[in-house]
Amino acid sequence: MTALHRDDKFRFTLQWGTDAQEKITVGTLLEQLGNKKSYLVIVAVMEYIQRHPEIAAPGAEVKIAYQPMQTKEQLMEMVKAMTKAAVEEFLAGKSLVPTEDSQQAVPPAGPSDQDLDTMLAGLKFFDM
Repeated sequence: MTALHRDDKFRFTLQWGTDAQEKITVGTLLEQLGNKKSYLVIVAVMEYIQRHPEIAAPGAEVKIAYQPMQTKEQLMEMVKAMTKAAVEEFLAGKSLVPTEDSQQAVPPAGPSDQDLDTMLAGLKFFDM
């Protein structure tokens, strides 16, 4: 990024690749904003400074790591895995249940992948 400060204005040139959906989305939005993109950048950076005031301290070392957002499918898989683990942990603490045809106790079964898919299909979070 290059910066030029003259005529009581800051001028910057930014560029990045199109190798991630987030980069494409941001680039497209900034193109659409035209001359108004400056105001968006000011608001976004000020919000970041408010959340991370240490970044504005004199001599502060700035480290900003870009990490692509996870896809809807990746988030759904994470939720399924966490749900399955939580249910299995819960069931592990339950007493064993004897079956009708035998006196042997069997542990209660955890949810199947289909059960989890059915349960999570109703979550509105993933409709965004």
